[in-house]
Parts: sequence; C-alpha cells; structure tokens
Amino acid sequence: MTACNRTLSLILPLFLLSALFSPVVSFCETGNTVQVVVHGVDERMYKNIMARLRINLYSSNSELNELEIRRLHRHAKADIASALAPYGYYLVETKAELKKIKTGWQAIYTVVPGVPVRISNIAVLVTGDGGRLPQFADPRSLMGLKQGDVLNQPFYEKKKKELLRTARSLGFLDAEYSRHRIVISRDRKAASIELTLETGRRYHFGETTSDQDVIDEDLLKLFIPWQENDYFDYGRLYELQRELYRTGFFSQVFVEAGTGKTADTGIPIEVRLEPLEYYNRYNFGVGYSTDTRFHLLFEWENRLFNKAGHRINTLLHAGEQESQCLVDYTIPVLDPRFYSAVLTSLWQNESWDDTVTSRLSAGAGLHYKTDTSHYGLSFEILYEDYSVGSTDEEILLLMPVFNGSWAFAKDVINTANGFRTTLFLSGATTELGSDVSFFKVQADGKIILTPLKGWRLTGRGTLGGILVSSIDKIPSSLRFYAGGSQSVRGYQYRSLGPVDESGASIGGTFLLTGSVEIEKSLNDFIRLFSFYDVGNAVDDLAVDLAHGIGAGIGFVLPFGHIRIELAYPLTDEGDAQYFYFTVGADL
Repeated sequence: MTACNRTLSLILPLFLLSALFSPVVSFCETGNTVQVVVHGVDERMYKNIMARLRINLYSSNSELNELEIRRLHRHAKADIASALAPYGYYLVETKAELKKIKTGWQAIYTVVPGVPVRISNIAVLVTGDGGRLPQFADPRSLMGLKQGDVLNQPFYEKKKKELLRTARSLGFLDAEYSRHRIVISRDRKAASIELTLETGRRYHFGETTSDQDVIDEDLLKLFIPWQENDYFDYGRLYELQRELYRTGFFSQVFVEAGTGKTADTGIPIEVRLEPLEYYNRYNFGVGYSTDTRFHLLFEWENRLFNKAGHRINTLLHAGEQESQCLVDYTIPVLDPRFYSAVLTSLWQNESWDDTVTSRLSAGAGLHYKTDTSHYGLSFEILYEDYSVGSTDEEILLLMPVFNGSWAFAKDVINTANGFRTTLFLSGATTELGSDVSFFKVQADGKIILTPLKGWRLTGRGTLGGILVSSIDKIPSSLRFYAGGSQSVRGYQYRSLGPVDESGASIGGTFLLTGSVEIEKSLNDFIRLFSFYDVGNAVDDLAVDLAHGIGAGIGFVLPFGHIRIELAYPLTDEGDAQYFYFTVGADL
C-alpha cells in the first residue's frame, strides 16, 4: 500500500464519522431559552397553567437544547389539560405552536377550555356523635357548594379540610372521611360529590397540670379558659398560650395536649412556663413637642413584682411646661385576662401663660381591657393648688371617674382605616366632703379612611361640658382649653378660651373642636397633607369659633410618625402659632 493510500485509509473513516455525527452535535446545541405565551383563558386558569406547564418551568434554563425543548412542547397539551381539570374543564382543546426566534424559542398555546363540568349532585353526611350537633345540622351548606356550580376541585378540597378541622376543633379528634369521591361524567358534563365524615367519639378536657414556678397556681388557673370535662377544643389551647404571653411574665409558654386518653375520653393538658431573664425594665428618653416643649423621661416597670402577678410602673417626666411623677400598682383580679385593680398616685406641676398649677392625687380603680376597648371606673382624691390670672386657690375634691375608649383598626400606629373614640366622666359633691360640686363630660373621636390608594382622609372632634356654678370654682386641670397641635392648629397651646380682666386665658365650661385633613403618600415613608381646624373653649355656645388652616409633611416610622406642620390662624383670637412639630401614633 502506498503512502497516499495509507493516508486516505486513515482520513476517510474520520471524515465519515464527522459527517455522521455533525448533525447530532448541531441538534444538541445548548444556550436556548423559551418564551411561553398562553391565550384564551382567564387569570385564574392562566396562573395554574403556568404553574404546571413544564416547558414554562424550564423556560429560563439556558442549558436546554432543541431536543429537550421539543420534548417539553409535546407534553404541553397534556399539561394544560391537567391544569384546567381541577376547575371543571375536561374537554380542553389546545392549538400548540413552537418556533425559533432571535432570542431563542417561542411556544404559543391557544386554549379553548370548552364547556365546564357542573355539579349535578352533592351528598354530604356527618356520622357518629358529631352528627347530632347543631354545627353539623346542614353539612352540605358547610361545603359552600350547590347543584349547578362549576366543579372547582381546589375549592372543594379547601372546604373538605375546613369541615374536618371544625370537627376536630369541637373535640372529635378521631374524625376522618370514610368516603370521599367525585364521580365525573364527561359525556353529561356532570359531577357527583359523595362525602361522609365519621366523627367518632367526642373528647373532653382532662386534668390540667403545670410545670412552672413563676406565678401562683391559683393565678394560673384563672387564665385557663376551660374546666375539666369541658369538650376539648384546640382553639382554647392557643387562646391560653396567647393570653399568658400577653401578661409579659414569661419568656416561653407551652400549652400541649397529652397523647394519653383516659377511660372517659379526657385529654390531659400540660402547661410549661419559662421566666423572663429580667423583670425590671427601664426607659430613658428626651423629647420635644411644640405644645409642651423639651422634656426628659424616665420609666421603670417591674413586670412581675410577686407571684400574685402584681406589677409596678413608675413614670418621671420633667419638662419646661410640665413635670410629673406617676406611680401605678396593678393587681390582677376576677378574670385576669381582662380585669385589673389599679392603685394610682400622681404629683404634677404645669405652667403655661398666666396659669400655674400643682396637684396631688391618689386613686383606686377597676379596669377592664380587651383588644379593642378599655374601661376604667375609679375613685380619686385630688388636692390642687392653682393660680389662674389674678386668682389663687386651693381645692380638695373626692371624685368618681369613668374612662372608656374604643379603637378599631388593624394597625393603630400607621392606620389605613379605623376609628377611635373616648369618653370621660367625673364629678364631685360638697355633700361628700368636696370643696365644690360639679359634673364633667368629654367625648373625643377620630376616624381615618383610605378611599383611594395613596390618599387618606382624617377627621377628629371633641365635645365637652362642665356643670358648675362658676368656672372659678374648679381647678385649672379640670377646665377646658383649646389651641395646639391636637386641638386647633394656628393657635398656641391652651391659648383659646375665655379670658379674665387682665387678658389671661382662664378656661371654659364648654369645648367644641373639629378637624378635617387630607393626606397624599409620596411613598411608604413620606406623606404630604393639608388641614382645616375649628373650635374653641367657651362659656357661651353662641360665641364664634376659631379657625385655622395649614399644611405639612409627615415621615412614617416603625413606632409612629413625625409631623412638621405649618398653620395659619383665620381669626383674631388667642395667640398665633405657625409651626408645629409632633411625634406619635395615628389612633
């Protein structure tokens, strides 16, 4: 064999192999992505299709080659059919197209869902002890389905789980479905639902034991929202855990149902509580508001003074216009989840314009508190030494006091929609040892609405009145004043109201204020707003009210908001003020 022939014999096989495999190498080339387009379905169907469509799930994978893309495309019709079947569409027709584009591949699917399958029959049964309960008197209605509805299997599965959860929450811990099926007739486009829930026996709460040395056992028992032999309810376990956390006494709270079941079907419950590392909490602060100027703040709270659940809270406040020392001693009573007895002592000194007042008070009250409301009924002894204009007086009052507040909002710090209202009542009589007889009532309200995204409306108002022989007879702390950031803006703090011969504001027997504010959010943190305020403190309801307008900017923070306001008084009353700076919550 010549050298030429030997060379050809070596090159020819290599050439043939190259020719044979070169199409395969080209066919398996990677670096492709797929653009998936689906037409002909609503948003709900579209989301489910895209979640199940395999070619869409791998569409951004640049490692796909043409062979894999075409294989995924062949499965697309089946993927779309399986995505629409749960919503009652079993006769789906899909036109599929796959084409090469500059950026890779484009898969287009035009879907015709067809006529949906509708529910022709629903049979829902609850057997066992639960079948006799009123909660299961009409189990079919609990499923939220009726004849003629389009079959929606995700909704059906959701309602099926809810029905089982309801049974178990009522103490039927062994509840299970003995029969659950959907029979579909594609020819008739009809579905028949057959569901049987076997509840079994109903369990009771057994013995409740605790593993803790944080509070007295007698106090812990008052928090437990069940009695032994009550029907078992998991919701009550969560309720107890939530209420124990809310006390602030514990770092960890565990409320667990035991696995053992007694002969009478009782479920033992164990409560385990871990103490806090520190029960004393201290707060220090420096603050400023336009109304009360600079102030220093110190707060000490002992969250668990003893095992009986008593707590102490002390507040020291030193400012340019107001200083005070407040001590509260709180005792859980009755149902401690809601009720507490509070002993209060207060020293307070205030001064503004031509008014200086110093007061000492002590009181005892019963308070009731829930997530949305707070009521307090107390008896207070008040001694006040005050100077208003040219009047200097000392007074002793023995007063019953009622405070009530109601607030409804998902978030009272930064509120989108909600309202708050408060009611204050107090009085005294000379027949019971007070220096003067009087009766005072004050009601406040505030509402916040968000009618359009990014826009918020706020309205607030105050009405108050004092029944007394003369305003000079009661101390300045009980009189009505207007003006300031939380009253009528455009006027200095407590500068609105009746004046004496020297021109000093002496407070009024009636209070009327109102405000309307519109606010625009620029983003999640900055708001612009404008407002109109009206009101006054008066002795005669026929007196004209003061008016103020203004605008400002607010900054939303996790603990509330900071507001910078510019205001302008529209009437020649009180003392004008054009700038306000406040920090606080919405409600």
